[in-house]
Amino acid sequence: MIRTRNLWLSLLVLSAIPVGCRRSAPPSFSPGEEVLQLTAELEDADAEEVALYQDLQEQISDILKEHSGTPNKPKMLGLAEDDNPALQRGYAIYTRYCTQCHGVNGDGKGPLAKYLDPKPRDYTRGIFKFTSTPYGKKPRHSDLIRTVRQGVQGTSMPSFDRFTESDVHAVVDYVLVLTLRGELQRELAMIAYDDEELPDGEGLTEIIDAKLDLWEQSSQQLVMPVTAMPPMTDDTVAVGHQLFLKFACNKCHGKFGRGGSLGNVEIGTDAWGNKGAAADLSSGMFRGGSRPVDIYRRIYSGINGTPMPAFETTFKENPDAIWQLVHFIKATGERRRQGMSPLSEADLPSTAPTESNKPPAEESASEKPGHEAA
Repeated sequence: MIRTRNLWLSLLVLSAIPVGCRRSAPPSFSPGEEVLQLTAELEDADAEEVALYQDLQEQISDILKEHSGTPNKPKMLGLAEDDNPALQRGYAIYTRYCTQCHGVNGDGKGPLAKYLDPKPRDYTRGIFKFTSTPYGKKPRHSDLIRTVRQGVQGTSMPSFDRFTESDVHAVVDYVLVLTLRGELQRELAMIAYDDEELPDGEGLTEIIDAKLDLWEQSSQQLVMPVTAMPPMTDDTVAVGHQLFLKFACNKCHGKFGRGGSLGNVEIGTDAWGNKGAAADLSSGMFRGGSRPVDIYRRIYSGINGTPMPAFETTFKENPDAIWQLVHFIKATGERRRQGMSPLSEADLPSTAPTESNKPPAEESASEKPGHEAA
């Protein structure tokens, strides 16, 4: 069913690509929501105030053009070069394969976005969900490369594994142009709103350098497992399930990992304002990657921009517990791929957990507040 849906989406994308000999005008960036908001609530303002904020909007546009270029003549923030063949190649690839979903700005508002669930990623916030870096940090370049190559299972983001190495790097670099441009635009809009003026010269350079530093720092930060993964057995799967219940993973994902599809659990919204959804772990479609280390990192570091928290400190005294959770999640997902029914009580051996893993004992009726012994 997923493959059929993606096929139809691919056909829609192809139908959206202009054909014929007539050359269309190159696309242009449009102001972001934060910039538009500067004048959105000025209906009762005097002419001087309106003129002030309109001028600030124009200044932001000029700054962004100077430092990030235009869609077809992009600049990497912090670099002075105006003519970068690799970025122009990235623009060409992005325009052909990505704009329909992610939009010219990279804000996830392409013409097909309204038909998609989950929504295409909005790059302009600088938040990426599936990274190999600690929670809240920027992704490594290799994280973005991997997403483009592998796609995101269970979504309309396909795999582009047929791209050449240079083309993958080119389109990822272009995505970074859009991301850095969006982050700078957002900050400039906030400064304009608060200060009614914009920084220039050294002040603007400091803002740009601070943003680039965050990305540079992430290139040096890689989440690696604290311990080596032990052999996966029925017993480690069973202990992983006990931990899954003990630490309330079932509150979102359901007792056997099916909460995303069956539990109808409200978990709030994500950083992009979309309704959050707990993953159906039994589907076997792990959007951040299906390798054990990928699942380990989702547990250890959480998922940026979503209600999924990091469990780094939770398991600091018992690091192997993360691997046991990984084993339970892997076992849950692999069953469907093998044509088996989802995990149930009958599939899990009665394994006595270690003291550090032992879930809290069930209270007897006489011990529960408000209850009396029969």
